[in-house]
Amino acid sequence: MVLDGAAAAQNIVLEQILVKVNGAIITKTELEERQVQLLRRQRDQGNLDENTTDAELDDLLSQAMPQLIVDAIDELLLVQHGRELGMEMDDERFADIVENVKTQNNIESDEQWEEVLAAEGMTVADLRRAMERQFIVSNVQRIEVTNKVAMTDTEAREYYNANPDEFRIPGQITLREILIAAPDDAPTNAAGLLLDTAAEAALEGKAKDARASVVAGEPFSAVVARVSDAPSKANSGLVGPLNDDELAPAVMELLKDLAPGDVTEPIRTAIGYQMFKLESATPVSFQPFEDVRSEIADRVFSERRQVAFNGFMEELYTDAIIEWKSDDLREVYETRLAAIRAAAAPTNF
Repeated sequence: MVLDGAAAAQNIVLEQILVKVNGAIITKTELEERQVQLLRRQRDQGNLDENTTDAELDDLLSQAMPQLIVDAIDELLLVQHGRELGMEMDDERFADIVENVKTQNNIESDEQWEEVLAAEGMTVADLRRAMERQFIVSNVQRIEVTNKVAMTDTEAREYYNANPDEFRIPGQITLREILIAAPDDAPTNAAGLLLDTAAEAALEGKAKDARASVVAGEPFSAVVARVSDAPSKANSGLVGPLNDDELAPAVMELLKDLAPGDVTEPIRTAIGYQMFKLESATPVSFQPFEDVRSEIADRVFSERRQVAFNGFMEELYTDAIIEWKSDDLREVYETRLAAIRAAAAPTNF
């Protein structure tokens, strides 16, 4: 029996088209599938559970929407470019992928395989389309981006010389301290000294007496036990080992010319008078170039690859005919794309 026009129309499900890219469409259903995949990833990562509210889900999807749209268009442009290059995934490659997935997931029968696909809301045809897209995208990126990025040993050395702080090994310092603490609630002047000048002088005198005792031969630890107000008193004043960048600049200035065993003059700090005995110090050093050559290559290669990928995508954007069916969606896409471009400024290497 032939259906009349009205009856036939009722049996046609029309997809809502969101955007056309070089004539190919991205539908609302496809975008919703990406949203579902996002939620699954979030769930697998432990970011979602049964206590997650609808409002929290809506907020997550709202924040993710701009990037989901960019990703959908990027993928479509890459797939289109790959097809122009004649890329496709043949039956043998797809069969190999399926067998690998089955092996990795201990799937031993076709029935189990169909159950897994059903649980993911997919058919074999859906899986093949997804795998082919991934295959084409991966190969386009390899041919058009990765294979064109390189770094010479000279450039690696230049990066090493230009970025010494990335390979710095801090010096380490171990010291002992004595603190003659100022009262917490005592009023102070603009210089941080006690307004009660007699009390300030008494603090300074006690600190100088403590140093004199050390210089006269009394063990530093004994003086610590007798007069120090620092929490380190419980450990005979021992502090460290500390990285040199963990110490206040004023303390580092005091210690810079000391040899192990030397004692500083008392200095006034915000908490009172402090003096230090240098126990040990190791100088700043740097990782040898040979030890970090591979790290530099990986880091710079990754940066260059991203820059090259951005440049390649810009070429595809320039040549693409993108027709939006929603001005709001277009605005979201363009805003996100502008943010990506702004964050993708190339480095010097």
